[in-house]
Amino acid sequence: MSNTASTRQPTATLYTFDGSVWASVPRLVALEKNYTEDEMAEKTVDLGKGENFSPAFLKLSPTGQVPVLVVPYEHTLDDTIPTKFRALSGTKDICDFLDLSSTRSSTHHAPALSPATVQRSADSKELIAHVHKEEAPDPNKLLLSFRNEQERDAKFKGLVGGFLKGRQEALERYAKEVGDSDQRLKAFYEKKILENGSLIGMYEGKIDSTSWQQASQAMWAQVPKTLALLEEKLEDTAPYLLGDQISLADLHVGAWFARILAVAGVTKISELSQALKQLEVNLPEGEKVGAKTERWAENLFERKSFRQVYAEGMH
Repeated sequence: MSNTASTRQPTATLYTFDGSVWASVPRLVALEKNYTEDEMAEKTVDLGKGENFSPAFLKLSPTGQVPVLVVPYEHTLDDTIPTKFRALSGTKDICDFLDLSSTRSSTHHAPALSPATVQRSADSKELIAHVHKEEAPDPNKLLLSFRNEQERDAKFKGLVGGFLKGRQEALERYAKEVGDSDQRLKAFYEKKILENGSLIGMYEGKIDSTSWQQASQAMWAQVPKTLALLEEKLEDTAPYLLGDQISLADLHVGAWFARILAVAGVTKISELSQALKQLEVNLPEGEKVGAKTERWAENLFERKSFRQVYAEGMH
């Protein structure tokens, strides 16, 4: 990720997880920019097993969130001195870094994913900020949500239940290992154990979930507002959000949209028309996906990057 004359290029590492909505975006960026494995390796942090809460990973990401990109400092790329690294966190910052970084590789022919004009840049920032705000709604909270007892029971028997239980087991194990040796980590684990445990309690029916169900219904009611924003921003014939070229906005919003489809029960990236029907079943009565949004999603999901990132299913 440097244009220096040195022949040695330490590999950057993206800490990611296949089922993470926001870790998918830098993976999409890397594929669109044609980064090679020598330039950026991927290392899986299994969120379902709580590996993101290990003391070692918390040194890279104090919040325990993926993605994290570990990159070398440019001034240490000289063979005569030890290479030093820094960790970048936050999907937006990582994606901006990957888009703007230059390399010596001859494989990087992809155009910039950041808009070149002031207006397009403003539109891009608006769309990206929108899907990273809770009113979009938050795709992670939506995954953990349930609107009624039937949905609660189905989720707890499936992926969501396994995810929550795996996290709780890991948190309790790490808390025991740390003990009183690190007060900051001790407080972190105590808070997470309480939060995750309370959610498990609602899924088990041991804690009243009325307010959680109401919040879940409110989140689903917000989805059409974001879909309406996309329909408004898309031009009548443009294949992507900002025109003829794919952009960072498409990748951020596309990952959000893929998660919404996944929560609605869609498992495959193909057969979009059927997937959108499945989504509409979950929306408030009468709400539909617009024609321009459907065309945009079709163009996006046909790209090699999306087919690779979502090869194992929607998430």
